[in-house]
Amino acid sequence: MLVDFMKISAVDYPKKIAATCFFGGCNFSCPFCYNSRLVNFKGDFMDDSIFFEYLDKRKGIVDAVCITGGEPTLNEEYLTEFIKKIKQRNLLVKLDTNGSRPEVLRRLLEDDLLDYVAMDLKAPLEKYPELTGFKDIQKIEESVQILMGSRIDYEFRTTVNKNLHTVEDILEIARWVKNAKLYIIKPYKYTPDVLDSQICGTEDLEMEYLQQIYNRARSEGIENIKIGGGM
Repeated sequence: MLVDFMKISAVDYPKKIAATCFFGGCNFSCPFCYNSRLVNFKGDFMDDSIFFEYLDKRKGIVDAVCITGGEPTLNEEYLTEFIKKIKQRNLLVKLDTNGSRPEVLRRLLEDDLLDYVAMDLKAPLEKYPELTGFKDIQKIEESVQILMGSRIDYEFRTTVNKNLHTVEDILEIARWVKNAKLYIIKPYKYTPDVLDSQICGTEDLEMEYLQQIYNRARSEGIENIKIGGGM
């Protein structure tokens, strides 16, 4: 459910001006998560009418809404109704997800409620239980397949932390989704809000590490890989 929103973002939805909504609660516990306050959110949720009043006032300025978290798909009924209200305003919708609920993703796509999906790939599948605490990796595989078979725009992305990911780890992911539309690797950037700085460290990832991965991937003929910004 809605915790907060950013009024204007030029980076959250490719080539669009977006408002970004933050949903509370997550079923992962990634140590490098920079939205850690949303993982086990205990505060008061926002009355979403405040957000929709804002959208109505910014008609013609905002093109899209990005829904992120936390993990928005944990409350399917609320998420679905929230998106329908956005669609009633003729705005595009981008969903950020960890892919743990493929059944929700599928229904949203079947109902034409999504225009863009960004799915985080946290690690090679065999490392998911260790790095995220999530053990049902078949659901992650299913979400990947759903997106790769969809008609909408989508991307896969990984925040890379060299304390947790080897070069070979990221290359394994890149090979897995080499036929996808886009795979973005991004550098870990430390903030005091990360979930576990003892594990993931307090130093930003140097771009040379990402460049090494990128060069290796390109040498293997993986053409959909791109280096993105932090977070």
